[in-house]
Amino acid sequence: MASDATLRDLPPDSSASSDSPSGPSTLAGTIAPKTRRDAALDGLRGLAILLVFIFHYGGGLQSTQPAQRLAGYFTQFSWSGVVLFFALSGFLITGSLWETNHTVHRLRNFYVRRALRILPLYIVALLAVAIAALLTGAHFTQLRPLLVFVFFLQNFPHLSSYALSTPSPLPLYHFWTLAVEEQFYLIWPIVLFLAHSRRHALRLSLWFFGICAFFLFSIYTMAPFVGAVTHHLYDYFLLTQGGAIALGCALSLAMGNRASPIGRKPGTHRLIRKYAQPAFFIGLAIYLLAGIACGTFYITYPVQFWLGLPALSIAAAAAIPLVLRTGLPRKIFSWGPLGWLGRISYGFYVFHILLEPLYDRLGANISHTNAGDYYHIVRAIVAFLLTCVISWLSFNLFEMPILSLKRFFPVNASLPWGEPIADTHRARHKSSRSKGAHANE
Repeated sequence: MASDATLRDLPPDSSASSDSPSGPSTLAGTIAPKTRRDAALDGLRGLAILLVFIFHYGGGLQSTQPAQRLAGYFTQFSWSGVVLFFALSGFLITGSLWETNHTVHRLRNFYVRRALRILPLYIVALLAVAIAALLTGAHFTQLRPLLVFVFFLQNFPHLSSYALSTPSPLPLYHFWTLAVEEQFYLIWPIVLFLAHSRRHALRLSLWFFGICAFFLFSIYTMAPFVGAVTHHLYDYFLLTQGGAIALGCALSLAMGNRASPIGRKPGTHRLIRKYAQPAFFIGLAIYLLAGIACGTFYITYPVQFWLGLPALSIAAAAAIPLVLRTGLPRKIFSWGPLGWLGRISYGFYVFHILLEPLYDRLGANISHTNAGDYYHIVRAIVAFLLTCVISWLSFNLFEMPILSLKRFFPVNASLPWGEPIADTHRARHKSSRSKGAHANE
């Protein structure tokens, strides 16, 4: 993911929340509810990582064939997988954080669990980059840029270019997204636990989205940026990319917890059921129109940042309740292979770019060329298959044994909603009619 696509954490681990093992709550006399994975959310994460992969390994815009050029435009659009990852991350992690709000050691448990999810594979990647650099003739002093990655500062203005200056054949340009997420989650749990109510926490998350939108408008309408085509200093900054995470947080808080004593807030759920679909299509349409006006669907021009990116963030957040409620989208995203890809998405995100030089060489050896449509198709197939295998091995042999340590740092379930969202009014009406029918019998 570099585009995290570069996205990252993939991030998104985002992953973090639905993989959490259950454990006893620190609340006296209670047991934390057993964590349940949601197949449709796994599938949505699988789509996100698939989009990121297509963004990095797709092509076709240079082709004279109309079908391939159309595929090229989809490749440009596929960077949006990063935004979807961010929204999922905010949604899942905030659900877990809020339900743990009144437990002891809540901050410790959260940060330790986050470290167990992100750091091991992240450190392995940094070590691989350093070793590869030394083996190809670099000196230890030339490894200093890796310190930027150690402190998750690779998305900061003036540091992003320096961070990528390590003379290593293994790239890390997609890790900016991990910096965005880790910076957000360094602050967000503390802010959330200071909120005195769910409504207050919801307002805080919406305020953060508003701050991000204001930042985008301010930066990308300033004279130095107007008409610029190249990437700018703030393209990967937290306030540039954090809006989708904030909306995911807001969505989780607005949906509430059906397992809580007070139950869900029917008003917010009615609003979500009513407006999720139009919000998705309107947000997506605004982003696409901005892309058409700019001549590219990859976020490049200022209007795509201050208008297209917030609109796409809204569409990404709206996609979550669409797959959580019963219906065709939920059936589609509950498809097994897509969910499997979502489960291994963090490793997939790390390796699909980290091992890019290997895939380039294998693609060239198999296709006997290093250019042209045939080479790019072979390279993409090789990269996808090998990344799937390597990510699956990493998930089962490396990541899961480490993640098992989470049982010592329990939190409440990140997916407390249980069954898919349904139209409760219709369900009650149907139940009443059924009871009436039995009574008449």
